[in-house]
Amino acid sequence: MLKKVIFFLFVNQFIFSQQLDFDFYIGERKETKTFSFKYIQQGILNLDSNMNISATIEAFKLSYKTKKSFNSYLTLFSTRTFFSGKKDDKLNTLSSVLNPFGGRFNLNIHSLIPIKVKEDLNLSLGVKIGKKLIEAQAIYFPLDNKAFFENYINIGSLIQKKIIDDPLNNTSLFFWSYTNLFLTKSLKKNREIFFDNELNSLSKGYGLEMGVQYNKSFKIMFIGNKILDTMKNSKLRKIIFQLSISYKLLK
Repeated sequence: MLKKVIFFLFVNQFIFSQQLDFDFYIGERKETKTFSFKYIQQGILNLDSNMNISATIEAFKLSYKTKKSFNSYLTLFSTRTFFSGKKDDKLNTLSSVLNPFGGRFNLNIHSLIPIKVKEDLNLSLGVKIGKKLIEAQAIYFPLDNKAFFENYINIGSLIQKKIIDDPLNNTSLFFWSYTNLFLTKSLKKNREIFFDNELNSLSKGYGLEMGVQYNKSFKIMFIGNKILDTMKNSKLRKIIFQLSISYKLLK
């Protein structure tokens, strides 16, 4: 049964959601390759331009790293929205779709392929696939439709810059930015009942993330995502901005 569930999650349909928890790697690793598993890693508070306030827990993360700076992550997020400032259900649902951590469950694989590794600057190619379950209010038949699966894939470029790194005083500050293109897909019936058919079943868009991380435990992130191929004059065409604050719960 477990094998069937895993197969369904990773083969049947792909999803994307941007991954903001990047490791800041400086210099060469002594190990050829390493695995690590962490749970309840961080808590995240999110506020977006549609006035949705949500909270996220990073439930677990399995990491794989090599000496050549190749990193790959399997991560599960869980997000709940506890306040929506707008009465437009379509916009509120789109906020969850474009939230990098959005979805009641958000399972994804994200790989970083190194392009240039220097003492204070890293450049990488990022590729992510995954799947998330969106809890939302349907426009049509709302009593029978409370959730749907959203499917994504994205490719982007990551820049990591060391600003301060002082081990003696236990102080560090890093800047990063991630520019990406993405595809997002769900069933056609989901687009009809949750978005009034204003969003294509397979849609493309672009996104930008940037932020700073202090002492490898506190992060401030600014995110912008936009769907390109919506119906003309649709509110869904507007870019959605998001401010996220993250704190590492367990070291």
